[in-house]
Amino acid sequence: MTTLSTAKKGRGKSKASLELISASIEILEAIQPCSVRAVCYQLFMRKLITDMGKNSTGAVGKQLVYARENGLISWGWIVDETREAETIASWDSPESIIQVAVKSYRKDYWAMQPHRVEVWSEKGTIRGTVAPILKKYGVTFRVMHGYGSATSLKGIADETLSSDKPMTVFYIGDHDPSGRHMSEVDLPDRLARYGGNATIVRLALDETDIQADSKLPWFPASDKTSDSRHKWFTAKFGQRCWEVDALSPPVLRDRLDEAIADMLDLDAWNHAVRVEQAEVDSMQSILGNWKQTISSPAAKYSLGTAT
Repeated sequence: MTTLSTAKKGRGKSKASLELISASIEILEAIQPCSVRAVCYQLFMRKLITDMGKNSTGAVGKQLVYARENGLISWGWIVDETREAETIASWDSPESIIQVAVKSYRKDYWAMQPHRVEVWSEKGTIRGTVAPILKKYGVTFRVMHGYGSATSLKGIADETLSSDKPMTVFYIGDHDPSGRHMSEVDLPDRLARYGGNATIVRLALDETDIQADSKLPWFPASDKTSDSRHKWFTAKFGQRCWEVDALSPPVLRDRLDEAIADMLDLDAWNHAVRVEQAEVDSMQSILGNWKQTISSPAAKYSLGTAT
């Protein structure tokens, strides 16, 4: 990877900008993948930016673009789930889709588990941060985009009713009037109203993150007086608010990993892994036989490719 001293466009950068980039690289080496805002929080806690306002976070974002464009950090270290393109899958040939199917095949490990587990978040920016854990366990992730729509919640309620397995939801959200109200009141109440049955466990930010001696940056609840849940929040939780983005990404990933692992029947899980490997081996064998078959002279002639 290119170093800061050898970056092609290093000339013209102020000392402060170079120090900010250097600190950001050090942070990202420890916590990636994560959002720009997560990097900003780490810089703020190190007193390398003065606040979490738009001017400060925008300046960091600009330097992180420079760092990626000049090979100082990998593009994959920064995640932005709000700008993913939507495309229709297409293939060059039947062989290509079969190869992809074999490579991407994953058995439903949860089919033999006694519980269903999902991860919900009020903001999509968390997806990239927890993606390694979601992939590891094949867990469904839902972005509620603030207060979830009636349609989506009715659909979730119907899913819980159609399953004989209890569902546990690990919830990730801010500790502020709306963030707490969503997980404490709104989601449980509306799921119950629609006949659903799910246990919602607030994974982050949780009570350990918001202690009086917490080192995470906070902001006063008075900043949220326009929120209709402000009085409810302050009466229940006090005058301090925290954003989940302030929590170190590795801490969040470790916490989610442990929470999901605690829900597993490990014998059933490991059995599913072994069965999956046997099935993949079988699929590879079938693919090899199929490729030999279509490459035979008779097959080429029938396909009109014989010369």
